[in-house]
Amino acid sequence: MTITVKCKLDLAEEQREAIDKTMEAFASACNDALDIGREVGTASNVKIHDRCYYDLRKDHDLPANLAVRAIARAAGILKDSDRKDSTVRPSSIDYDGRTFSFKEHDWSISLSTVEGRQKPIALDIGDYQKDLLSGRDPSSAVVFRKRINGEVTYYVGIHIDVEEPPPDLGEEHGWVGVDLGVENLATLDDGTQFAGDDVNRIRDRYNRTRASLQSKGTKGAKRVLRRLSGRERRFQKSVNHRISKRIVEKARSEEKGIRLEDLSGIRDRIRGSYKLHSWAFAQLRNFVEYKAAIAGVPVEIVDPAYTSRTCPVCGHEEKENRKKQTEFECQSCGHKENADVVGARNVARGAVCQPAQK
Repeated sequence: MTITVKCKLDLAEEQREAIDKTMEAFASACNDALDIGREVGTASNVKIHDRCYYDLRKDHDLPANLAVRAIARAAGILKDSDRKDSTVRPSSIDYDGRTFSFKEHDWSISLSTVEGRQKPIALDIGDYQKDLLSGRDPSSAVVFRKRINGEVTYYVGIHIDVEEPPPDLGEEHGWVGVDLGVENLATLDDGTQFAGDDVNRIRDRYNRTRASLQSKGTKGAKRVLRRLSGRERRFQKSVNHRISKRIVEKARSEEKGIRLEDLSGIRDRIRGSYKLHSWAFAQLRNFVEYKAAIAGVPVEIVDPAYTSRTCPVCGHEEKENRKKQTEFECQSCGHKENADVVGARNVARGAVCQPAQK
């Protein structure tokens, strides 16, 4: 399977200008190829190539293989019923092994552009991306730009191939169950808990500041709110990276699979809790699946219905088993345990499972 490693680019001014010009040319070439495909009534890469390859190179001053990639993107759009009538904006460029290269020794890339080959382009990355890219020889990527808080930032998404995890690993050695919650962001079936007081205290501070700024409603307050939102997203991302890394490391060391609860309806199950609604649970799940794929650890998604009120000892289920948020006491056999741990144990047992999305 293929995954994408997102890396921020540290561009010199001339490199930025070259990439901007190439984005404009690439988008224009894509749209010309789309027009040809619609005119001829084909989504065939080969037929569109035969009709317009040389014209695209001449009209947009594109290197040969960027023209090829523009045609390939256009063909892909025409084959997609949801996008076949769309156009391409000048915000990204597709690269292959002839127009892109990665150098691990100095953590840089080189790119073909309308202004010639740009190299070296430094990657502004941390240990997480370096671990993923170490020892790799990627042969494709996409360069794109995003506007964040009024500032344009440039990235490269580097595609790397990883082996599919063995599907029977969990059945042979068992599963690490993961329960998601409010007081603890994640709880494992062995009792390990992540987050807690420190994270909740920081989230509460963000919430109070946000409420105060929203009540003012001024332009200055709105600017501060945007900056606050960016800091909160970075905080959530950092915490989710740490939690997901620990979960995957545990599963890998024990040669187990990972079972996560399905997020469908999680926000409805605990109504009125801003702590729950404000946390990026989908991101946490994506990070776990991403890291697990690289580590060769299978992931399954479990229907969480009744997991928090079913006794892991005798199997008795009723609402009264969980009278409090953190406490579980079986009304049948008397078993007592932390409620989140009970949920994780039942997730690990996984009565109803579905494959993780790739």
